[in-house]
Amino acid sequence: ETMKTRKGNKVYPLTSAQKLHYYSMKYCPKKQVLNIGSGLTIQVELEWETLKDCIREAVMRCEAMRVQFAEDKEGNVYQYVAKDQEINVEHFDFSHWKVEDAHEKMTEWTSTPFEMYDTPMYQIVMIKMPDSFHGVYLKVNHLIMDAQSLIVFMKDVMELYSHKVYGDEVPMPKEMSSYIAQLEKDLAYEEGNKASQKDRELFESMITA
Repeated sequence: ETMKTRKGNKVYPLTSAQKLHYYSMKYCPKKQVLNIGSGLTIQVELEWETLKDCIREAVMRCEAMRVQFAEDKEGNVYQYVAKDQEINVEHFDFSHWKVEDAHEKMTEWTSTPFEMYDTPMYQIVMIKMPDSFHGVYLKVNHLIMDAQSLIVFMKDVMELYSHKVYGDEVPMPKEMSSYIAQLEKDLAYEEGNKASQKDRELFESMITA
């Protein structure tokens, strides 16, 4: 029986591109092959509690960040956007570290694989760097985001933060685009392609018969 929902959330199949990534991850000994890690720091004192609130708000605004995966008894994999999940934001103080050691530590974070099912596919750490640089480290799995989407998410965090700290001088960022809407389009397109391929094959077989 096909899985319809998971934890009250509607499930969707993986797209062709995601299947490719999923299988390379499943059968590759280096599970972290699909992790993307990035840090954004600025030389300014940050209000950490405000930043944490903004990160949580950005996660709620971004469906892609809340995508999780589930496997049924037959081994089919589905995805869903988790509505209610605890958004864990960590904090790490590198201020007394050497810069290169801090970067090495973050590389280590990036190379740590995610659990696969029913769990967030991101890790967010507020970081205090040496030389008074502060900011955010973010790791995501390529199944849910590419580098471009990661930049868009980081930009949303910074714009939300600036809006909260500086008020109306910095406008509230506009809504994030819907992951589900795009996913439904992609799946419909793939389905249409399969259908047109079958039609073509049938048509060709009739001509060559």
